Amino acid sequence: MSRLSTSIRQLEAPYLATCYRVYLPTATEDVRVGEPAPAVDAWLLEHESETAAIVTACNPGSRLLGTAANRRLQAALLHLLHAMPHPMLPGCNIAEEGGWPDEHSLVVAGLSRGEARRLAARFGQNALVWLVRGTPARLAWVRD
Repeated sequence: MSRLSTSIRQLEAPYLATCYRVYLPTATEDVRVGEPAPAVDAWLLEHESETAAIVTACNPGSRLLGTAANRRLQAALLHLLHAMPHPMLPGCNIAEEGGWPDEHSLVVAGLSRGEARRLAARFGQNALVWLVRGTPARLAWVRD
């Protein structure tokens, strides 16, 4: 077995045990991998989009950074996204098992899965949450 697949197996459980909170204009929805996200689906429909990705720039490679470093990385992600034509919402990734700090995130509509993976990879992320309107949220690994 490769070292990469071992690493992914070890990381999968914490990603699956995370609540991906999305701050919609009129409500908050807690998105969980494997479950539908009806409020986010309605937002996607409103923006005539089929897909969205929940991405963060915090703690690249699942290595804890300090608050200041994560703020700088997240600001760089936001700056990059502001140059794109995609609607987005703020979010927060909350580890439900504790031991990991909350991470600011963004929900970006209209990206292709490849674009989302490249964006997450640019910020050193292992995975993102992939949303397709009308289907359960999925975990998408950035690296195979």
